[in-house]
Amino acid sequence: MTRRKSIPIKKISILEIFNELTESFDSIINTEFNIVNFGGYFACRFKTNSGNEYDLEFHDSEESPETILNGVKLGDIIKPIKNEVYCLDVAFTLSNVKNKDNQEEFEVETKLNEQHELMGRITYIIKTIVNMDNKCELFIIGGDAQRNRLKMYETMFKNNFKDMFSMFYGKSKWHDGESLFIIRK
Repeated sequence: MTRRKSIPIKKISILEIFNELTESFDSIINTEFNIVNFGGYFACRFKTNSGNEYDLEFHDSEESPETILNGVKLGDIIKPIKNEVYCLDVAFTLSNVKNKDNQEEFEVETKLNEQHELMGRITYIIKTIVNMDNKCELFIIGGDAQRNRLKMYETMFKNNFKDMFSMFYGKSKWHDGESLFIIRK
């Protein structure tokens, strides 16, 4: 009996997958949502077709005008007020997370294969919130998120908000890793 040589399997990085799926993040799905106030922040709670419930959270925050984005100080792009730049820090999770202060529980991968529907629903909600809050010029998606998640948001913003926002990567004073800074034009 002769042994067959195994066929080599080409490994594909998550970024290669997102590059191939770019067009899937350009949809906008009309979404019913409820605004839930948690005190220091609010969340837009919505359901997917499968019945899973999610929270898209918006945390009032400030960023240092000294933050460097592509070699330029944030304070040179957006006028600071009292030496801070007002922003909304955006986070996203299943709504049934019991302890949202527990980073591991908060960022658990759902593995529910709903990312295309989710990004369409998130796009709709963000457009609605942006139209409601004219004073916010800056949104930050935190560097605590995995790079592939940031890339997913970057693709969504490039596809759906390029006329409204510019995007930069930089180091936020609130997050450990690199953050995605989304600035209103």
